[in-house]
Amino acid sequence: MESPVNTFHRPRLCQLLTIASRILLSGWVGGAVLFVITSVAEQSHPGFDSFIRDQLATIRFPLYYQFCWLTLGTSLLCTAAALLLQARPRNSRLTLSAILSCIALLIAVIDYQWIYKPLQSLISPPGQTRTPAFTTLHEQSKLANETHLAIALISALILCSCPNTITGKPPAENP
Repeated sequence: MESPVNTFHRPRLCQLLTIASRILLSGWVGGAVLFVITSVAEQSHPGFDSFIRDQLATIRFPLYYQFCWLTLGTSLLCTAAALLLQARPRNSRLTLSAILSCIALLIAVIDYQWIYKPLQSLISPPGQTRTPAFTTLHEQSKLANETHLAIALISALILCSCPNTITGKPPAENP
């Protein structure tokens, strides 16, 4: 038999985990969009030659992926923990958000390992001529990032529409 304390704290903890996941997912999507805007501005700035552009890419992109894994991974853990703490029946939106976050994270890991790392080797040392292999990998990386960001955004929107675990109402209807 479950103690009254656990019965009281379980929904609160579930709610806190869901809130944390909402913040983390939204933070990842917003941070990634800001990163892309800044990167495009740097790459198109006439004052930066290919040497500087390559250096910026090799400095910034590892941090981009680390931030992705930290926010998206932690969000996934929070969502999974909230699912485990929920009484049955489980919230289907929470489940869908966890699945989508897992897919987005998997795409980001694949992108880093099999696309970004080979791409980075093609611009090290900085200032090299762009090869057809670079162009192909760069296009694949753009597609992978657009895909995983779109999936993360959908996951965040679904998560933000989840009913409150305590009141059962959507977030907008809670006092």
